[in-house]
Amino acid sequence: MQHAYPLDIRAGHGLNVEHICLESDEPAAAATASDVRTGPAFRFVSRLRDCETELAFSTGHRLSVHCGRPGRPLRSYVVDLRFIDTEAITGLRIAWRWWLAAMALAGLSTLGFWLAQQFAAARWHQAGLQAATLVVTAAACLGLLSLRKTRVAIELHSLHGHARVADVTGSLGSTGDARSFVAELSRRVVAARGQSAMSKQQFLRDEMREHHRLWREGVLSDAAYEDSKRRILAAHC
Repeated sequence: MQHAYPLDIRAGHGLNVEHICLESDEPAAAATASDVRTGPAFRFVSRLRDCETELAFSTGHRLSVHCGRPGRPLRSYVVDLRFIDTEAITGLRIAWRWWLAAMALAGLSTLGFWLAQQFAAARWHQAGLQAATLVVTAAACLGLLSLRKTRVAIELHSLHGHARVADVTGSLGSTGDARSFVAELSRRVVAARGQSAMSKQQFLRDEMREHHRLWREGVLSDAAYEDSKRRILAAHC
């Protein structure tokens, strides 16, 4: 069954109504047996979050994504580079609030140990030590949680749909790899769009098909697909 959506594309004072079949015999970036990796592959692993993602470029201006998440089966899919927003969000995300809370508890526990030493009575001395021990334990737990929330993150979004097509989590030591990947991605996106120059109507058709394919493969949720579809139509009208 094919799905067609009427699209109103305004050009000057005229109105051109075009019906786009989102299902086609040749999806925009469907993986094929002839796909060959080109260039470096990037692997991001976060042991604390039990996440692993591999990003690799292949022929046909595609980005292959292989990701594993806790409690989920390994997912593999491809994304058409023409429709990736090169302003990828990347960098070190520091959980400042959690770190501040952990440091505050650590300081409070230090104060508690000092006060416990000031009590002459054994009962109060023991009670102070127990309270300070509980606080330092809580500080240690918050520190581990802060470390888990502090990570290297890469989010890739579609060009006009603003849908998240890849979410990468890496350890603190993968900052350099993240920067290298974003630089390589930007270069390849420019090359992909330059090699396949298309009219506005053709670009709109292929972009809609790409989002439809990602939705069919489970990369985009129903809500994300509907929202991205509206944004794409608004951007091209």
